[in-house]
Amino acid sequence: MRFAAAALLVRDILSKWHLNTGLETGVALSGLPFDDIRALISALPQADEQARALAAVRSAQLAARLGAMPGEAELAGWLAAWSGRSPKVDRPLMALFAGTHGVEGQSAEEDTLAAVTRLAAGGGAVNQICAAQDIGLKVFDLALQIPVDDITETAALDEKGSAGTIGFGMEAIAGGVDLLGLAAFDRGGEVADAALLELVVGWDRETALAAAGIAPDGEQAQQVESAVVLHGAASDPLELLRRLGGREHSALAGAILSARVNHVPVVLCGIRAWVVALLLNRIENGACAHCAVAGGGANGLAGLVAQECGMPHLLAGFGQSGEGMQAALAIGLIKAVAAVHDGFADTV
Repeated sequence: MRFAAAALLVRDILSKWHLNTGLETGVALSGLPFDDIRALISALPQADEQARALAAVRSAQLAARLGAMPGEAELAGWLAAWSGRSPKVDRPLMALFAGTHGVEGQSAEEDTLAAVTRLAAGGGAVNQICAAQDIGLKVFDLALQIPVDDITETAALDEKGSAGTIGFGMEAIAGGVDLLGLAAFDRGGEVADAALLELVVGWDRETALAAAGIAPDGEQAQQVESAVVLHGAASDPLELLRRLGGREHSALAGAILSARVNHVPVVLCGIRAWVVALLLNRIENGACAHCAVAGGGANGLAGLVAQECGMPHLLAGFGQSGEGMQAALAIGLIKAVAAVHDGFADTV
């Protein structure tokens, strides 16, 4: 029942709020956009524990022949629980969202456009991994030539703009996907990340700046301070998402939620995706339990996200990238685990 309600809400959001974002044109219907998002989050489907239990039985059979493999058992159980079937990966997709921020200006826009061009030409690390592992790759240009507003002066987006971009992100799984990798890149988003970590997660300024890769005595640190002062009175996570986050933050939220409704497990890579996961988890505990973390360090932001959101942490120590390299590597690992789980002959 909760799944049916969530599926209908996704359809409603796509029809009503995938509008007025700079991504498309249209006339929004009446209503409050974030009310729809909150209703969706409250109706998210839960894990399929029967599928998890069946996967555990199979993992025990494999362990009897191959030796103890707790990592395989955890990963296979997670994949089964959130896909609702025996572990299998046939149509994986790596989705990258690119946005621009008014807080950084023209040079940041040019850098992000150059990165999109490089990825479109097949020149990124993630391109090579996806080609080698037969993983689909999509790069979403989120109106790069129309940066969100400068968060040191005003809100990045209005409510309709943020909700519309959440709706856009929900379409990442269109066409059929059974495992989704997510990452986002830009320059300037790190200011939003640090401010969100401080205001949503409750980190102190120094820790938030370090996690976002911002020097404590530079211009970006001053921008974070200005943004926190300006938007600090807001407490609702979705309100802070639209005030501080770029389009890529909202699109990531939409992709994560739509994947949950459609029983698609997700692999998150890079600080932007991890910050959005923490934000969604503050709205509803367990909202991102269908996700796994890829890359980062066990004692850093990635480890915190995995622990707080109840996610598997894959490839700890492999670094982090907004261009999805670690998520693509993790998808390859998950594909291999699923293939062994499905095809290994445990009897002779």
